[in-house]
Amino acid sequence: MNNEATPSTSRNHSIKHVTHSHDIVIVRAIPGGDDVLVDVELCYDTSDPFAIKACFLRDTPNQITWLFSRELLTAGLDAPVGEGDVRISPSAHSPETVQIDLNTPDGAAHFTACAEDFTDFLECSHTMVPRGHEDLWIDFEFELHRHVFD
Repeated sequence: MNNEATPSTSRNHSIKHVTHSHDIVIVRAIPGGDDVLVDVELCYDTSDPFAIKACFLRDTPNQITWLFSRELLTAGLDAPVGEGDVRISPSAHSPETVQIDLNTPDGAAHFTACAEDFTDFLECSHTMVPRGHEDLWIDFEFELHRHVFD
């Protein structure tokens, strides 16, 4: 687990953004083969308070980064959620695990992970930015100006 203060990326100088990460190991199910352990870094950054970044196989030439909603991960611990590329649900086989399905036009990957790892990570993120207060961490004037004039 890492917490790191980073300079504000907005013009609202009262905002000091913080990044938090957890390193976890998840299991990738390989159809017709042995399951594979995968190192994953979960990252939450208050400069993008609605999102979770997951870096699979980090620090390798094959690193893959997925960005998905913090709310999706939170809801997926209790019930199946997701309609697109990311689907998360409690495991039907074990209440202590969660199932994550990632789909792209090039293929799909299916993972299982310890639900407690995600719960611990989410508790830290909700301490940093409570649910429903994400908009307080966004400088909308700066973002609007940046997108209109860039």
